[in-house]
Amino acid sequence: MINNINVVADRNSRRLKGPIFVHEPLETVEFSNSTGAVISCSAQVIGTRNPLGEEGRNPVSTIPGIRQVRPDNSLVFFPINTDQYRQDVHAAVYRCIATNKVGTIRSRDVVIKTGRLRINII
Repeated sequence: MINNINVVADRNSRRLKGPIFVHEPLETVEFSNSTGAVISCSAQVIGTRNPLGEEGRNPVSTIPGIRQVRPDNSLVFFPINTDQYRQDVHAAVYRCIATNKVGTIRSRDVVIKTGRLRINII
């Protein structure tokens, strides 16, 4: 039995279209504090913008000099000094979310691991 369904149609195709990930981030992203990283996530969404990052259950925001949310919804982690390390940012779990009137999709959890680059010279 189907109840309370919101129906959204593309005027050109008259087909229902929910969000679809075009690029979903990797499960684990490891990077050095001296390199930083960019995590990309994009979705095809009719009726709403691309996905928003999520840290735990809170929307992700820019933290100047630490993390930036780009207009294309990529998440940038800047290179940092050891005193700028924040466990809530650099050892966290993130996910991408895309939503419209048809539904919501969530990416797999993305585990962030930041550490010091160690080079052993033999």
